[in-house]
Amino acid sequence: MTERGAGGQRLTLEATLYRPAGNGPHAVLLFNHGSTGGTVAHATTLRPGRQAQFFVERGFAVLAPMRRGRGASDGTPAEHEGTCEPDVLGAGMARAIEDLDASMAYLRAQPWADPERVLVGGQSRGGILSVTYAAERPGTIRGVINFAGGWTTQRCDERGRGFNEATFASAGGRTRVPMLWLYAEEDGYYSARWIRRYHEAFAQAGGLATFHLFPAFDGHGHRLVDRVEMWKIAVDDFLRRLNFSAR
Repeated sequence: MTERGAGGQRLTLEATLYRPAGNGPHAVLLFNHGSTGGTVAHATTLRPGRQAQFFVERGFAVLAPMRRGRGASDGTPAEHEGTCEPDVLGAGMARAIEDLDASMAYLRAQPWADPERVLVGGQSRGGILSVTYAAERPGTIRGVINFAGGWTTQRCDERGRGFNEATFASAGGRTRVPMLWLYAEEDGYYSARWIRRYHEAFAQAGGLATFHLFPAFDGHGHRLVDRVEMWKIAVDDFLRRLNFSAR
């Protein structure tokens, strides 16, 4: 996939594609990764193999792009981990949306992809990015699946620099795309209290999200995305409600 970066230079983004049998056109899940550069090196390519298998079995193609400066994608990483400054974080989010635009443009050009049946989802930063994308690009996607979404840890919200809460509230006021929000207790980044506050901010602004807060497991609630057995029923129900049956 390619896009134009600063100064108009052409950049190539890496992505992993999972496809079901047949020529399609298939429904598509565009799956966004979380933060890298902290516990995960920038050069690591993140591949959601287990999650993709679940969706491929249901007739979806799954495209998992790496944003600029991550994996083998061109450019430098600039999503600004380690700060609570809203303007700085917002610039990182805006850049991530541009990367997601490039992925959408790629999908629209593929004969195996049905541009009328696209879901966007993701883990952690990829989850809140997916929610925001629905608000920023109305009419582009049919639904969102948010796994443990948040752009920063809750400490920014606790300090009154509430980027997560404000971002969810803003998105809720601007989109009515149906969403599925999946979180678990004992998330090392967000307590159950703050998770509920994020959903409440979104819903009170008018956003439409089916919300699940799953019980704790092994103290690693932030990795709910890896526990397919926990969320598969909720996702199957969401797909049925959106009429995303395989063609």
